[in-house]
Amino acid sequence: MQVYSPDGSLVGVVQDIELPIGGGDIGLQILSKYNVVEHVPWSMVAAAGDIIILKEKIELKQPETPPVQQFVAQPQVQPQQRGGIISGVASKLPFGRREKNPCPTCGRELTWIEQYQRWYCYNCGKYV
Repeated sequence: MQVYSPDGSLVGVVQDIELPIGGGDIGLQILSKYNVVEHVPWSMVAAAGDIIILKEKIELKQPETPPVQQFVAQPQVQPQQRGGIISGVASKLPFGRREKNPCPTCGRELTWIEQYQRWYCYNCGKYV
């Protein structure tokens, strides 16, 4: 569920409900719009339905920004041509990927699924 402050600005979404064991206040764990987990006591909730509206505006913690790392540019290696085929193509393939890769179960050719960065066997119907 989305959580809004009284002025209508988005606070975040409910990630979990806090139910303290042995007593205490019920609360909400909210993943703020800054991707920081905020804890809000149930007493701050004004209304709950399709969305949650808080009674008071809360101060959201800003995410800590990591220090910027400086990268040293590596020299570009130009691929060499051999018989019209560029040898640099193999360097662009995922680590350990060969042009032909047999399935260890059935022996048929595997297909590289870029989205999941894994090999898939259409014959067996599973990732390897």
